[in-house]
Amino acid sequence: MPEKMLNLETLAGGGFAERVNQAIKEVMENISDPNTPWKTKRKVTIDMVFESKEDRDITNIDIVTKVKLAPKESIHTKILIDRNLDGEIIGAEFKKQLPGQQAIKVDSETGEVLEPKQESKEDLEGLKLVK
Repeated sequence: MPEKMLNLETLAGGGFAERVNQAIKEVMENISDPNTPWKTKRKVTIDMVFESKEDRDITNIDIVTKVKLAPKESIHTKILIDRNLDGEIIGAEFKKQLPGQQAIKVDSETGEVLEPKQESKEDLEGLKLVK
């Protein structure tokens, strides 16, 4: 077997191995991210571009690692758009403020939050059963 001409662990002062390891780490983090699709294939590409002069004694090597990751899955929300009293556009995310909250009633004069009326037992007085 021929002798190694270049040791990839020490190439570019260890920079080659460092870049490859960093690219692989990015891929593993992307795979473990629950916000990315599991089925998408990830890819690490290592480009080594060799450039020499006419005398061919010394060759420059440019090393670039490229990572193709799965995109994050999209998230959705809704915003309400309105105008304030000065006529300026305002916006706010449309969401429930409390779990299970449907609406809050506020007394417009005092600003006090009104509690929903407690429903009392059914008042059946005055109802007649008709057959």
